[in-house]
Amino acid sequence: GNIESITLTFDDLSDNPLSYSYTLIHCTSNWEESKINKSDYMDGFETNPINDFQNSYSTTVPYTHYKLLIPNNDVKIKLSGNYILRVFDTYNSEKLVLEQKFMVVENILSLNAKLRQPIDSERKETSQQIELSVSTNNLSISDPHNDLEILTLQNGQYQSSFHGIKPIFIRSNELVYSSPDNFIFNGINEFRSFNINSIRFISTGIQSIDMVGGNYNVLLLPSENNRKQKYSSLSDINGKYKVNLENSEQGDIEADYVWVYFTLPYYDQLPEKEVYVYGELTDWQITPQNQMQYNYQRSAYELRLQLKQGYYNYRYVVKDIKSGEIDPTFFEGNHFETENDYLILVYYKQIGIRYERLVGIKRLNSRNSN
Repeated sequence: GNIESITLTFDDLSDNPLSYSYTLIHCTSNWEESKINKSDYMDGFETNPINDFQNSYSTTVPYTHYKLLIPNNDVKIKLSGNYILRVFDTYNSEKLVLEQKFMVVENILSLNAKLRQPIDSERKETSQQIELSVSTNNLSISDPHNDLEILTLQNGQYQSSFHGIKPIFIRSNELVYSSPDNFIFNGINEFRSFNINSIRFISTGIQSIDMVGGNYNVLLLPSENNRKQKYSSLSDINGKYKVNLENSEQGDIEADYVWVYFTLPYYDQLPEKEVYVYGELTDWQITPQNQMQYNYQRSAYELRLQLKQGYYNYRYVVKDIKSGEIDPTFFEGNHFETENDYLILVYYKQIGIRYERLVGIKRLNSRNSN
């Protein structure tokens, strides 16, 4: 069928950039390594160097910009499913640099899905629910309860996803997954955003831009606590970011790195809880690097992140230290009106075959649900 390509780009900010290589790993639907050989899922050498790189141009923070397209002349992909693209130091393969997930789909099944307000009165005003049925078409599935794995993600994040849900009932070639309590997601709120594509102009959300010790420092305006506020519609890009530089076609290598300072006023430090800046800008992870610290002098949570110039979305999430649970609504609020993207994935585990195929995919948006 038609093979699309994916592009990985990353920057090395060190003084002597490494030589990088990569390999591909086929994974199960829950991202564990599949028990099959590399030659089963890819044609080409197991590891290959990344040869496409450029140096940054007249930035205060020098960096090397790397770019990789998959598939390419060295590597072709043979199977559908989940893949991890693993990048490491060419001369020390133990030294893992980054991992990026991607998926290859063979569209066999038809997914009939739409979004609605939950019936449950407690969640009606705050949540969004997926209604789902799957037409098996010409895939002969002997045991739908065990052969299919359904995964539903909000805004591409595994943090807010459902998996392991079984069909409620089965018609001749249709599996119905909808029930009053399946696939209910918090609507949360539109993401917060700021634009740092210019150092010369102060755009929305920014208090000041200063040059200190050879680095640009961007101080964002103190954030509001949106928990009790009414929903208001702001356009966002659902937690992602876009690198771009004002008046430049070459943002990849001309955009600078700046320090961005986040301030979230709150009257006291939350007991037994941690606060994080969260979004694609933190790789959708909860790590010490994006944990905010409480400043008693300023009665506020604070964090600084080094980011490349562009347009950024983010939100504040709260982690319960004891249970590990992540609450994105504490500072953001929770509204069924929020515009969210949903991705539904269907994996097929055939009996006697040691890997999972990705056989169905559907995107939904809560603004235009059908």
